[in-house]
Amino acid sequence: MTYCLIIPHYNHERQFLDFLPELLKTQLPCIIIDDGSQVESVKQIKDFIANLANVYLLEHTYNRGKGAAVKTGFIYARALGFTHAVQIDADGQHAVEDIEKFIEYSKAEPSTFVCGCPTFDASVPKVRLYGRKVTDFWVILETLSFKIKDGLCGFRVYPLKQAEAVYDHYYVGGRMDFDTEILVKAVWLNIPLHFINTKVVYPEKSVSHFNYLRDNMLLIRLHTRLMIGMVLHLPKLVMGFFRGSR
Repeated sequence: MTYCLIIPHYNHERQFLDFLPELLKTQLPCIIIDDGSQVESVKQIKDFIANLANVYLLEHTYNRGKGAAVKTGFIYARALGFTHAVQIDADGQHAVEDIEKFIEYSKAEPSTFVCGCPTFDASVPKVRLYGRKVTDFWVILETLSFKIKDGLCGFRVYPLKQAEAVYDHYYVGGRMDFDTEILVKAVWLNIPLHFINTKVVYPEKSVSHFNYLRDNMLLIRLHTRLMIGMVLHLPKLVMGFFRGSR
């Protein structure tokens, strides 16, 4: 098994360049996918990584969304021969020291999606906490299970073969809907999930690209189509529910 980092980036150069040295200490090959950032933002990243080995920068010519960037990273990682990818955000929210713990579990269970289950400090915006509770409610209905302990955290280890199977079988959104949708549809495919508690912080002066109107409408559409999909998968999900309750 071989592991790499996949980091979607969009105009987060200040936070990312502070965060990147910590990631490089892991000595994992690093695939950065810039999702149509401003020219100066990309230039700063190119200058920083110019002489670094095993750091790759892919560029989308326009902003296609976080999910699209992660899927581009999956494809490139597979082409380079990696079997697993550690997805981590570019804004410094995630605990780099937990990467080793995630990979250790992944090596023992190589077909499992290993996902972060956030523990927050006082920096977390209250609206984010409430939004997670809404997502938690819907994913329980969409999977008829408690298998997804957090559907929003972008800190995960994906076995690339299994991730590829999800978006070969199903449509998976390319924007903020990606993180939730790929887990729900992994459950529909009986791909195992495992959640590990990990500290998530909101750095001072952090930049968020979450648009409350646009992205909340996106999430409404997401849960609408997932509920429709759940109905189509209902017999299999009901059988799985009763097997799990024995």
